[in-house]
Amino acid sequence: MHGMSPPEPRPSDTRLVPAVAEAGWGDYRTAARTRTRRTSHHWASTKPLPPALLAASVVLLDIGMVAGGGLLLRFGPSPEGGPAWPLIGVLILFFVSLAGAAGAYRHGGLFGGRRAMLAALGSLAAALGGTALAALALDARADFGPGLALFWLLLAAPALLGGRLAAAAALRAAPRRTRTRVVLVGDGPQAARFAAALQAWPDQSLRLLGLVDDGWRGLAARGHGQSGVPHLGQVETLLGMIRRGEVDQVVLTLPWAAEARLRRLETLLADYPVDLRLAPDLAAYRAGQPGGLDAGGLPMLRLADRPIRGWAGALKVTEDYVLALGALAVAAVPMALIALAIRLETPGPVLFRQRRTGFNNQEFHVFKFRTMHHADADPGAERQVLEGDPRVTGVGAVLRRTSLDELPQIFNILRGEMSFIGPRPHAPGTRAGGRPFEEVVAHYAARHRVKPGLTGLAQVRGWRGPTQTEEKLIRRVESDLEYIENWSLWLDVVILVRTLVAVARMRNAC
Repeated sequence: MHGMSPPEPRPSDTRLVPAVAEAGWGDYRTAARTRTRRTSHHWASTKPLPPALLAASVVLLDIGMVAGGGLLLRFGPSPEGGPAWPLIGVLILFFVSLAGAAGAYRHGGLFGGRRAMLAALGSLAAALGGTALAALALDARADFGPGLALFWLLLAAPALLGGRLAAAAALRAAPRRTRTRVVLVGDGPQAARFAAALQAWPDQSLRLLGLVDDGWRGLAARGHGQSGVPHLGQVETLLGMIRRGEVDQVVLTLPWAAEARLRRLETLLADYPVDLRLAPDLAAYRAGQPGGLDAGGLPMLRLADRPIRGWAGALKVTEDYVLALGALAVAAVPMALIALAIRLETPGPVLFRQRRTGFNNQEFHVFKFRTMHHADADPGAERQVLEGDPRVTGVGAVLRRTSLDELPQIFNILRGEMSFIGPRPHAPGTRAGGRPFEEVVAHYAARHRVKPGLTGLAQVRGWRGPTQTEEKLIRRVESDLEYIENWSLWLDVVILVRTLVAVARMRNAC
């Protein structure tokens, strides 16, 4: 009500005030809730670029700097002559491999820092020195001797260092597009001190969006303090932010003695596509003080990672588009003929759109060729199609038996809503044995940590088609989770080959 002073903290909240003041948050009760939401959305709504893309950009920059030194030697006056083209290529590969292994392209290191710089320079020196030693051992000193290696190092090292500094400055200048978005979960001194340590840390790859209360002891009010770190609400607010794609990492900042609360949160958040970390206990926050943490990195325990992330995620996206474009080139004419057959047999649209649950529990419309009479369409998937279903048309029966009705989902892949291979998307509210899928399998939502697929491990194992029993759904979800945890490019190749064989044999289709 207007004119009233902020409420006094409850007895359970009194202990929080010193920690909040120590962290520099000021009076956390006086800021407006609307300002909290506006600031949070301002930082969270812009999705950062994938870390793999940022690392790839820095890799290319490093390659240019190192190759530039070799080209100057090759075309410039050199007492020993310049390196040959194959040697330049081999040395660059050697350098990039060493730098990657040394952590020069770790996400936090891209923003600067002594460790990443030393890793890049040390890798360059090791690559040049190792190549020179190999040339000596092979009696090829005339091709690449120690003197040439030293000249190359003197030319490339300043350029490499300057390039890394410029790249770090550019990344720091665009925090909304480059930094990992972090939300803390906690409501006491643990959270306040960790937030202060995180903001003061040299690693600038993290952007703290705010803090949520896990509901065990709620804050009297939520708002901004002087540090600009907002209190966002409770865990339900965090889950909504994750579903909207506004959070990349969640850090549990609870006392380690609160084991039951930590386990509850870990179980809840493990089903979402975010990195889950556990902050150190209170004694570790004396950053920069004797006996405290050093500048090597703020230690956090790794509880869970987003599946198929980083370079694996980039490879997966490339695979999806290559396979989808290849499939479209092969299937374009057959798809046109199928569309003509559907239109000639029964009136109604050629394509059928149905709501499905996809990545991060977001709903989208999946495309399929219409296989039922238009008047009998079931967009809500209230009745699963069984063999001999009278709603299915003649052409539709053939399409279902051969799985050709799924071909329009190539467009879902090109739209970024699906992968070529992954867990099959289910319609919201679908049941198994009369019960909703979410009630049958405890961690059913965990299959939505990746994009749904046109085909998947469950399908090639025969767990496809209607789920009349709970056992069929359980086996299907088990296969989906196994795929997510053990993804590899080779596994996708195996699934693709087995899918083609299964389609040829027309197994488990109706």
